[in-house]
Amino acid sequence: MAAYEEETARPRMLNLLIGVTLMTIVIALWYLLDYYYLRESTRDVTWYPPAQGCDLLDGGCHASLGIDASLAFALQEARDETGTLTFEARVDGRAPQTVTVQFIGREMNVQSRRLSLRAKGDGRFVGEGNLGLCSAHVNAWRAQVVVLSDHGLKGSWFDFDSRDLGGVPIGRGDKRCL
Repeated sequence: MAAYEEETARPRMLNLLIGVTLMTIVIALWYLLDYYYLRESTRDVTWYPPAQGCDLLDGGCHASLGIDASLAFALQEARDETGTLTFEARVDGRAPQTVTVQFIGREMNVQSRRLSLRAKGDGRFVGEGNLGLCSAHVNAWRAQVVVLSDHGLKGSWFDFDSRDLGGVPIGRGDKRCL
């Protein structure tokens, strides 16, 4: 029986491309591991996208905060003339120290102050506030929720429409807002 030997070696360019491909895969895996699990920044917020198809006024919204943590955020309609909203955040999988929320107008450059939520135990935080002085002129809003835990600052955003908050005026119509 004759032994078969390959007479043509693999081209050097192919070896180089294989090496570059393997290096790219290793760098991408390191980046993903760092972003989703290892990053513990108390200066910069690591943002995670919310789950699709949620409604803040109908059961709330959810977002993953990395591999082993999640955030749920709900907003209740304003029931009085002052336009005060009630909101609740629930953090699972982490030991949250503080939770803050800021409402930002998506169509106009309107920002409210950052509101700190009160801890109620077991990862549940509640708070009350309004959308701000110029909010009567803005319909599309984004609630940015930031959690400070033992793994740094993690956050997500939740979009909603102020027209869905009921007939109560949400903000004051002020001359400075026009």
